[in-house]
Amino acid sequence: MLEAARLSPSGGNGQSYRFGVIKDANLKEELAHAAGEQMWIAEAPVVIACCADISWDLLGLPEDDFGLIVNKLRFSEEFIEYLNKYPNRKSVKTLLANPTPLIPAEHMYLVAVSHGLSACFIGFLDVEKANRILRLPENMVCLFLLPVGYPKDDTAPKEKKSAKEITFCETWKG
Repeated sequence: MLEAARLSPSGGNGQSYRFGVIKDANLKEELAHAAGEQMWIAEAPVVIACCADISWDLLGLPEDDFGLIVNKLRFSEEFIEYLNKYPNRKSVKTLLANPTPLIPAEHMYLVAVSHGLSACFIGFLDVEKANRILRLPENMVCLFLLPVGYPKDDTAPKEKKSAKEITFCETWKG
């Protein structure tokens, strides 16, 4: 699973994600509390802590910086200006780093499922609590948890929309 994450693509090949492999029962229980008291998380044999390095900041970047240009196009210049004026830099950097571990974590999810395991993305997470529990340095944040284990036999499969319902060709025709 970790090899699949390692080989996943990342913006500019930055690879600014990190993954904690949590097997300790006490740590899993603490993380379950930090995830809104979802105690079933602690029952998973392994919980992957999906983290991101937030060392970088849009504030003070030169106008020709590729990351700044991309974020202005994606979110608007006004929004980036607002974020750059926001005093809590850690909050801004956490917001912008939010998608960082998602592609590699999805690769891990697919490997788990292909081996008959089950996994679930947990985004309901008190990030500061999780950071303290995992003793992360200031430049790292835990953004998601990925509990991995064996599926319960009595769990009904969730209904998914058809490919036709989630796809459009060329342009949106509504």
